[in-house]
Amino acid sequence: MTTNTTRISKISVGLAVIAMLMIGGCAQDPPKNQNVFMGYIEDTEVNVTTRIPGKITEIYVHEGQYVKADQKVAQLDNKDMLDNLSAMKAELTNIGRNRKRLENLYAAGAVPQQKLDEIETAYEVVKDKMMALQSNINDMTITSPMAGKVNVRVLEPGQMMAPGMPVVVVTDTSISWARFSIPESYINQIQLGKVLTLSTGMAKMNFAAEVVQILPMADFATKVPTNLQDERDVRAFSVKMKIINNKDQIKPGVYVYLKLAKQNSLAVNEGGSHESN
Repeated sequence: MTTNTTRISKISVGLAVIAMLMIGGCAQDPPKNQNVFMGYIEDTEVNVTTRIPGKITEIYVHEGQYVKADQKVAQLDNKDMLDNLSAMKAELTNIGRNRKRLENLYAAGAVPQQKLDEIETAYEVVKDKMMALQSNINDMTITSPMAGKVNVRVLEPGQMMAPGMPVVVVTDTSISWARFSIPESYINQIQLGKVLTLSTGMAKMNFAAEVVQILPMADFATKVPTNLQDERDVRAFSVKMKIINNKDQIKPGVYVYLKLAKQNSLAVNEGGSHESN
């Protein structure tokens, strides 16, 4: 029993040493002439909503389901609107018949132009109201604005939906982005259209990414420098890159890493002139 326990302990220690060596080999520092910046993967997400409030009667999709653009996602209760539309159609038909009679009477000189104008105005008013109501009825049927995967089903049938509230959240799985915050001292190495290599924590898995956006706005660090040698206060630019290979292997939220050449630091000599180290 003791011999077996000793043997197991030796094996465990051996495995631990091997694991530490493997971790040490994987966690190598970058070359001295490079800096590594950490970013993250994001996908385009859309909150599927509507401008018309109402009670949800049906939801036609589930989490994890793929949908097409303009596919029906949910239905709001539109019974009252449909009833009003039917009433307006009947009213418009009745006005149309009366207009026809007045047109005949006007042609015979039995009624003045004013009567004909009044009924024509009434006809157009009801027609415009019908068009507005039909537009609202159409908005009660909620569709996805893009193709993608339903990530979150926010509401359920029977719940009230307020204007702007999402019923589901759809993610565009056809494209992924990498987002970085790059200091101004390194931004000269980033150009629109440039393809860079990103690494991840996954073994031997790299990604090619094209720079598609460099935001002109820059955020200042919270700490103010005391002199020109203080590099703690640096502007950072938001850089967005489009993943162009191995898209199926990356997931939103995964950290990615970008290596950039180190920049020379700025120094000030006694005469006040700038020198690069």
